[in-house]
Amino acid sequence: MSAAVLAAEDAAALVEGLLDAGVRCWVMGGWGVDALLGYATRPHHDLDLFVAVHDLPAAVDRLRDLGFVRAHEWEENRTVAVRERLCDTAFVERHPDGREVDVHGLHVGAGRARPAAADPWDLPDGALDAVGEIAGRPVPCVTADAQRALHRGYELPGTHLEDLRRLAALATPPRWTDTAEG
Repeated sequence: MSAAVLAAEDAAALVEGLLDAGVRCWVMGGWGVDALLGYATRPHHDLDLFVAVHDLPAAVDRLRDLGFVRAHEWEENRTVAVRERLCDTAFVERHPDGREVDVHGLHVGAGRARPAAADPWDLPDGALDAVGEIAGRPVPCVTADAQRALHRGYELPGTHLEDLRRLAALATPPRWTDTAEG
């Protein structure tokens, strides 16, 4: 099956649905960059999310309610027990229409977040402190510094290099030049 496009409205609705189910989640990846920018820069086939480890059961249950099924566990996946339920920490859920949600569990506490899977990411302090916008709606997302940390340790495809360029522009304050003489 070819990858479907996950429209902005669908991405925002998925995040809202998870939040409504009590799931602490943060948008990252392509939609995370776009959320920080406040507009869609390109089509996305998936929504990348960090989910608090203790909320993984509720996240999977909510995605099941929406018709998503397990498509893949990532190599870095680790299984953890959450309230006597075994949960994967790095996986992809796919809807029959081809939309995907890529979930990575996080241990969250005391202003720090660390991956529950064997992900190589060293997230900076305050990594989960950003609020972005998708389809005109606010969504919790990782900071620009955290996005940069997530783009290390692998060969970056062109879309990811472009994401980093956009993040660099976002982090750089505008330079005003006074052309008036006087």
